[in-house]
Amino acid sequence: MKFAPLSARRRIAPTWLLVSFAWLALAHAADAPDASEFKTVDRATFTYKYPSAWHEGTEEADYKADTDFTIKSPDKKQTYVQFSIADKAADPQKLLDSFRADLDGPAITTLSSSKLTEWGDHKGTGVSLKGKILDVAPGGIKLFVFNSDSHNVLVIEYYFSSELGDLQADLDFISKNFTMKN
Repeated sequence: MKFAPLSARRRIAPTWLLVSFAWLALAHAADAPDASEFKTVDRATFTYKYPSAWHEGTEEADYKADTDFTIKSPDKKQTYVQFSIADKAADPQKLLDSFRADLDGPAITTLSSSKLTEWGDHKGTGVSLKGKILDVAPGGIKLFVFNSDSHNVLVIEYYFSSELGDLQADLDFISKNFTMKN
């Protein structure tokens, strides 16, 4: 086998690197949605973006646009992200424990749990429960509480394992694009 002279290989290597970096940049840009692929919600104390195929659960009985709201997955999928914006006076651990008690058993038969310290870019306290949703299908519930200047934010991610492969990128997008203003 005959190799190209060293000078020719030196010219090919930078070209190959440039092509590789260009390809990686395009692949990364393809993952980032443009403005037509997401909706933005801007309220007095927070702002967030979510994929345009998802929708806000405004029909829910406990829906309050500024404090208690849910973002639901598209089509007939049952995955959702629920938010409760609470006064900072509430103890984050007690808030987390209260919601866990409400969900662990009635909503999910927990087979395993693990601690969470991050949701998106937010630092806080949480738990990931995995098991059987309503004793029927494999899934999980993530509960997470983080602080802003004057609020505690409780986030609940509820998913069926069969949907997670299609929706994980959307859930990650939502977690990275929720911002408290204060």
